[in-house]
Amino acid sequence: MGVFPLRSWVPEIHSQLKSIIEGNSGLACFDFDNTLIRNDFGEKIMEEIMLDGLPNLPKDLSQFFRNSEIWRDHTKLSFVEKQNLIWEEYSYNLKEFGIEAGYRWSCFLFQGLSPEDYERISAKVWKRVNIPDESIGVTPQKEMLDLVYFLQKNNWRIYIVTASPEPGIAAIASHFSIKKENVIGMRQTIGLDGKYTASLIEPYTYGEGKVKAIEKWIGEYPDLAFGDSFNDFPMLCTAKKMGVAIDKGNPEFVEACSKQGIYIQPYFNFNI
Repeated sequence: MGVFPLRSWVPEIHSQLKSIIEGNSGLACFDFDNTLIRNDFGEKIMEEIMLDGLPNLPKDLSQFFRNSEIWRDHTKLSFVEKQNLIWEEYSYNLKEFGIEAGYRWSCFLFQGLSPEDYERISAKVWKRVNIPDESIGVTPQKEMLDLVYFLQKNNWRIYIVTASPEPGIAAIASHFSIKKENVIGMRQTIGLDGKYTASLIEPYTYGEGKVKAIEKWIGEYPDLAFGDSFNDFPMLCTAKKMGVAIDKGNPEFVEACSKQGIYIQPYFNFNI
């Protein structure tokens, strides 16, 4: 049931997906950034919080920075100083300790937000970045929108499993006709004031953490899984019927996926 256009899918992958999905039902799990969408929405949320001037954060952020002294009261720093220093520290963590460590470090930026704040910020960011620009626009992949629609027409359950902040992605899940409660991502504890703290709730949805989160929050492995990086590799390996890796040009990732029988889909053509 439903229509599933070929567009820029590899014909073999398109045919396999159609055969698996049509007339059946099952569970499909998608990464978000650079899989369901083009480019990275999680970092755009970070950017928006910085643009707001960090109003929800405590004054003393010294524990999160190497140069702790100047962060004992961030309100004394100019907007430009704060923005530059945060990106510098984020890049340092990514380079020195790896992507997961960098993502974990970034969670301090989201403290002090209420669920309602997340809704407002995500809606604002989506409106700003959902533009027809191949390099900087954050836009849904048309091939993936077709696929989600086709899955829904065939009564499949669909989850987003992302390393980005869960409430931020859940706030825009409706643009993909996916229920916000079907988003599993970075989760932070909520304090007595009803606002998020800087503490993560494990398992964190990165790498093997995605698989642990699927086990914990869904209770079964997906029939279909889609992702674009080594962060998604463990999840792709759990797919019972078909894993699809989106190739953005990382030969090591492609080689690892190929050895596991994961299908390789070149990054989709840019369509406006």
